[in-house]
Amino acid sequence: MAMSEISRCTYHVFLSFRGADTRKSFTDHLYTALVRLGIQIFRDDEEIERGNNIKDEIEKAILHHSKISIVDFSKNYAASTWCLNELVMILEHKKSSKHIVLPVYYDVEPSQVKNQTGSYAEAFTQHEQNLESMVKRWRNALKEVADIGGMVLQDRHESQFIQDIVKEVQNKLHLITLYVPLYLVGIDFIVTQINQWLEQDGENKVGIATICGIGGIGKTTIAKVVYNQNIPRFESFSFLAHVRETSQDYNGIVRLQRQLISDILKGKSYKIYNTDNGINKIKEIVCCRRVLLVLDDVDELEKIRKLMGTQIPFHPGSKIIITSRNRCLLNAHFISQMFDSEASTSCGGLSKLFELKELASSESLQLFNWYAFGHNFVPESSMAYARSLEKHCGGLPLAFQVLGSSLSSKRVSSWKNALEKLEEIPDSKIQKILRISYDSLEDDHDKNLFLDIVCLFIGKDRDCTTIILDGCDFYTTIGIENLVDRSLLTINENNKLMMHQKVRDMGREIIRQESSDIGKRSRLWHKDAFDVIKEKIGSKTIKCLTLDLKGLLEDKAKRTNTTLHFSRHSKSQFLMSNDVDMETQAFAKMKRLKLLQLDYVRFKGDFKDFPKRLRWLRWHGFCMQSFPVDFDINELVVLDMRNSKLKQVWKDTECLPNLKILNLNHSHSLLKTPSFSGLPSLEKLMLKDCINLVEVDQSIGELKMLSFLNLKDCTSLRHLPRTIGSLISLEELILSGCSRLDDVPRELHNMESLKVLNLDETSIYQSRLGLHWLLLKRSKGLGFSWASLPGSLVKLSLESCKLSNDVMPNDLCNLASLKSLNLSRNPIHYLPESLKNLTKLDELLLTSCTELQMIPKLPVLFNVFDCKFIFGDNSPFQDYTVIRPWFFSSTRCVIFGCENLTEVEDLFKLEPIENFEAEEIRRLFNVDSINRNRLQLYSYPTGPIVLQVLQEYGITSTFVVGSEVPIGFKHRTDEHRISFFLPTPSHPDEKIHRFSLCIVFSLASDQMLELLPTVHIFNETKKIMLRYRSSFIGIPQTNDNTMLWLIHWPVTDCQFEGGELVSCMAVPIHHSIRKFGVTYYSEHNTRYEYGFSHLSTGDEVSTRNIKMDITKHLLSLESYGNVKVQLCSYIEESKVVASPQVLYDYCIITAFDPLPFDLYGQYFGHQAGKTEVSISVPQNSSRKISCFLNSIIIFSAKDDKTYEFLPCLEIVNESKGIKWTYSKHFMGIPETKNTLYWTTCWNFKGDELEAGDHISLRVLSDLSVLEFGIDLVYDYELDDNSNFFSQLPWMSKCFKFLLGVFVNILSKSQRNLYRLHYCI
Repeated sequence: MAMSEISRCTYHVFLSFRGADTRKSFTDHLYTALVRLGIQIFRDDEEIERGNNIKDEIEKAILHHSKISIVDFSKNYAASTWCLNELVMILEHKKSSKHIVLPVYYDVEPSQVKNQTGSYAEAFTQHEQNLESMVKRWRNALKEVADIGGMVLQDRHESQFIQDIVKEVQNKLHLITLYVPLYLVGIDFIVTQINQWLEQDGENKVGIATICGIGGIGKTTIAKVVYNQNIPRFESFSFLAHVRETSQDYNGIVRLQRQLISDILKGKSYKIYNTDNGINKIKEIVCCRRVLLVLDDVDELEKIRKLMGTQIPFHPGSKIIITSRNRCLLNAHFISQMFDSEASTSCGGLSKLFELKELASSESLQLFNWYAFGHNFVPESSMAYARSLEKHCGGLPLAFQVLGSSLSSKRVSSWKNALEKLEEIPDSKIQKILRISYDSLEDDHDKNLFLDIVCLFIGKDRDCTTIILDGCDFYTTIGIENLVDRSLLTINENNKLMMHQKVRDMGREIIRQESSDIGKRSRLWHKDAFDVIKEKIGSKTIKCLTLDLKGLLEDKAKRTNTTLHFSRHSKSQFLMSNDVDMETQAFAKMKRLKLLQLDYVRFKGDFKDFPKRLRWLRWHGFCMQSFPVDFDINELVVLDMRNSKLKQVWKDTECLPNLKILNLNHSHSLLKTPSFSGLPSLEKLMLKDCINLVEVDQSIGELKMLSFLNLKDCTSLRHLPRTIGSLISLEELILSGCSRLDDVPRELHNMESLKVLNLDETSIYQSRLGLHWLLLKRSKGLGFSWASLPGSLVKLSLESCKLSNDVMPNDLCNLASLKSLNLSRNPIHYLPESLKNLTKLDELLLTSCTELQMIPKLPVLFNVFDCKFIFGDNSPFQDYTVIRPWFFSSTRCVIFGCENLTEVEDLFKLEPIENFEAEEIRRLFNVDSINRNRLQLYSYPTGPIVLQVLQEYGITSTFVVGSEVPIGFKHRTDEHRISFFLPTPSHPDEKIHRFSLCIVFSLASDQMLELLPTVHIFNETKKIMLRYRSSFIGIPQTNDNTMLWLIHWPVTDCQFEGGELVSCMAVPIHHSIRKFGVTYYSEHNTRYEYGFSHLSTGDEVSTRNIKMDITKHLLSLESYGNVKVQLCSYIEESKVVASPQVLYDYCIITAFDPLPFDLYGQYFGHQAGKTEVSISVPQNSSRKISCFLNSIIIFSAKDDKTYEFLPCLEIVNESKGIKWTYSKHFMGIPETKNTLYWTTCWNFKGDELEAGDHISLRVLSDLSVLEFGIDLVYDYELDDNSNFFSQLPWMSKCFKFLLGVFVNILSKSQRNLYRLHYCI
């Protein structure tokens, strides 16, 4: 069958099987093996889309879309009428076409199928009772298929049986595929990624990718799997294996060119005699067809250039895959050289790197089991050894293949000996593969650097290692990059140097092979180092020696099953016994030794013959009280003396001009630091946990290069020398845990480079001088300023310093560079408002501040987070716009255990539910009342707190005890999701403005606090998703664990409209949704005039200009007793806007009850206690010029706590769809019994307000509205005379009412009680 014919098929193979028998075993293994060869399989559990007619889909797959049917006969195959009908259909199709049928007998014999015996006979007995009409056709089909030559499992291993089936299918399909091992584990994810890359713009653009990783990681195998699966999608394809090895042979490049040309030309041979001739031919044939080209095991770009040249005109859609140990093989310069200008432009965006990682532990064990036992099952007797070998292989597939295969024929009793041998002598097959990467290093510099790292620096900090090796004349930075590129070394997220265990073993094996005499090797470690020192057989060839005697003896104890435990900083007498004492004379011949580790080693003798060229000395557990005088360490770059018994480091001033790092951590006997006068290059000084250190030498100020100083947990240290302020290069100062430190020199502010200061658990707050270096004088109760801290600080930590509000500053402006501030575990009540001025602050830590009540506004970007989320391909929400009501802050605020915290400004606010009136509860939550049952809210920021109303992100919610959704909720369900259509609006511009939700739930696990509750509202029509994740969850204290979560959720006008499909969903994570109720509220959404927007909360309104002539009538209204009249004059900073004009705007404040409106004439729209009135404009005379609308609103304060408020007045012409908004800003609020009268007059002209128009006015205010009235008056053409002002109709009722108010108030006036003034 031709390849082109196959490629036109939707499927190569139709797989017929009895699902209950083999779906998850044999059939699944067969399916996987075929797919990895690029063979397309139809099986009903994957290929039939839900909702389609299954019978029709199977018939299409058999009759039209596949070339071969594999019929998998198992014991219960005949029991399925579905399978029997499939078989009949397959055989009928075979008679009328070239369809191939391949019977496979898994656990039955062909004779059972043909004669219907055994389980087949039992099945047909049942069929004859129920389906007699079909039995004859089924029996004939079984007889017919049994006469076709098939494949029988018999006594073979299942894995070999599958391999035979795969080969048979390949032969029948004439597919040209590459062999891949049957046992492939852990490759599906990376194969899917590569396949997705191949499909990206596949028809139009050239792409090139590298699959990289260490030797034996599976690069070639994965490339073969991808190649097999994708060759049908390309016109031509070629897989060039072993490019590195073949190119080194005589005429190897030419042979590779011949293979490439032959593959692309479908087997046609073409004679080429040299590489130039081959390059020209390759360019000629790749330009006219889409090709898939795999170049396996490429170590140098030059070999690709020799193979194909440069400026190769690949046809659009061609893809090139390269496997290499060098992760940086491809670069932009090479791509521009390799492809022609058009292709290189597109390829730059399609170049890709796929880096392979080691197998996970479970995958490793699975792969080892396949090779060692032939199945994924480990006998109990072998499990312990199998796990040890799995750890030994370190997730490297090659190691599992080699070791598993070698042990498969061995008795389990011999596995222990094999493991011991592998510890000493690595497997040669694995080593040979891995050493290729080492041999590919360009020079001895990188090879020696690699070997030093292998012996000493695996798991060590990269920066520290660089300092040490630079001191040994290496070019460490570029050398490490080269090792990383060759996959010999990795850098983890903590900047540590990491290496695969097998790569490390390969490097150490290279060193072992230097000489059979261990004393003549260049590098020594562990037992070999111990033996050389003990036996005094060292030589001048030794450059590096590392010995951790504690670790060595612990390993020995484990091997002999002897329990030997050492604490972290142990000074075990066992280690210091004479049994392990050594002589310094052992080092006399090691003249070239530069890197030396002697942890917990004790010597006898003097040090005059010790190596004098040491650059790195690590001697943990050093047992002497001071450094030997005759120990020459003048060339040291790093001195690491952790856990030493030093009381003084050296007696006199030591001159170490190259020393950059001095580590004396955990030296518990140290009383005083050494003199630093002879250490001009010192960059890092570590004195952590020197618990008896009482003095830091004054000479520390001479360390002009010092950038890091760690004095953590020096519990005896009381003060620092003032010279510390001279450390001009110091970037990090750690003083945490210095519990007796009660003073820090004021010279600290001179440290212009200081970025990190840690003062956790110090006593600076207790001293009389205490924070004098931080604080300015107290000024009018405004608090303190830390102006003396260096402005360069980026991170400041003051955890557990017992800071109170008395010493907390109000002014932090000098810390403009601060990014992290830790104030955890301090008894502070509030934070300074100036915190919001720290615009660079991105981390604020407030853990366990139990007295903290309120956090001010942090540096934030107030915004609604509106973006496209990336959902999975099958997610129902993948096309939704997600809108989350968040204050998108640039600050990471970590709050935990602040049990008295009730507000984080602009984030959330908690208010006791007792503070809310019944009407407010009804408006917010659509319930008549909320019971007062004892209930706790829990949140990470606060811990448990008593029931509160939560306001966050503009959403109001609360938790109450209950088990039923209140009757006021329109839509209900017992599920966690509810859907409904919004009704068609009665007005064309009516929009939904809020939802109310009620969720009845119970806690399902103790982990409910790990993921707090989340609710979504979906507009299925507009594809919009709103998401709210509460910061709190309700926890009842009663036996009834069911509760209600009530949510008041405002939405914007554009999000939800009538006729749209809406879904609401509560995410049931660690809690069970029992019932769910939703209701909604709508209002008219009239168009905006003059571009003014309106928010129903009154947060953003337009300010009208007030133009009027101040007359004697209004000017006469001044202060009388306890009355204050306020006139609104011209607002200069605002712009004059179009009509209507606000002619006047003023207010009166009084302590007396409001005067009823009907005292001086009834208003059209009078409403008592309402915030909205509506009227229709009556008919008027034809002489109309304009219309006046007067309003009077009477407010009353609920309490005297509010400092300012912004009442807003809306006027909406609903007939014309026009809205005008006007607001006024008041500072200072009347006492609780005071009353505020706010009066305005609006002048409408032209067609803005006409007869028959329906208008409504609404008041938005923080104060209670007692009365609200409007008066509508028409203006006519008047004679120009002296009484014009008195004749204006707007004076008729409004002004008379206002005068009546004054008369009434003045008669009661006794004293001046006003506190409010109007601010413009």
